[in-house]
Amino acid sequence: MAGKTHNGPKGAAGEQSGEDVSWQAQKSAMTRDRILDAAIHCFVVLGYTNVTTAKVASSAGVSRGAMLHHFPSKTELIQAAVEYLHDKLLEDYTEKVANIPATLTGADRRRAGIDAYWDHLTGDLFTVYNELCVASRTDPELRSILENSQQLFEEHIRETNGELFTEWRDRGDRFTLAMDVTKCMMEGMAGAQLMINREARVKRLLHYLTDRMEEIFEEGESSAIGRHSND
Repeated sequence: MAGKTHNGPKGAAGEQSGEDVSWQAQKSAMTRDRILDAAIHCFVVLGYTNVTTAKVASSAGVSRGAMLHHFPSKTELIQAAVEYLHDKLLEDYTEKVANIPATLTGADRRRAGIDAYWDHLTGDLFTVYNELCVASRTDPELRSILENSQQLFEEHIRETNGELFTEWRDRGDRFTLAMDVTKCMMEGMAGAQLMINREARVKRLLHYLTDRMEEIFEEGESSAIGRHSND
């Protein structure tokens, strides 16, 4: 039976075993993720404009030296945090879609898809992302970071929706139009936090959107949908 590889004792000063190097790399990665989790937490609690590297370090429970080792500047921290948030958003949406019961079919499955997207949009992660988008209006550097991330995210959403709405994914422009209507309407609803009687109105709008999605694929070429789906 093969035994455990023996790396031998440490030799000259500074020499380390493979296990030591592996553990240090793992520890460094864990610290980096802890800092990025803390950055997202700070975005949620403090808002983007109030976040500083010192506050993130304090939230993560790391020293200033550890923070500077991983992220020498706030710009590098923000870019890494946006990429990390992007990955978390993809995981969140994919998980919510995956949890839709396989027994649901037709209109019931499509409505479940809309509900899953709404749950995704009203979570803390998307709230943070939306705030970053607002802040990017006057921050060209942040805007550039977000634009790259957004392109990748939209590609993933389209692929996931293609798997969720298999009966519609080959409908070309109508599929694109339906996804755009859903995205813009629901993201607008998610951002309308001060809407009076919000819960009841959102419920009504989601029902309307579900019906409208069906109509987009049923209406003839002479309808408004038919005329604009090929623009």
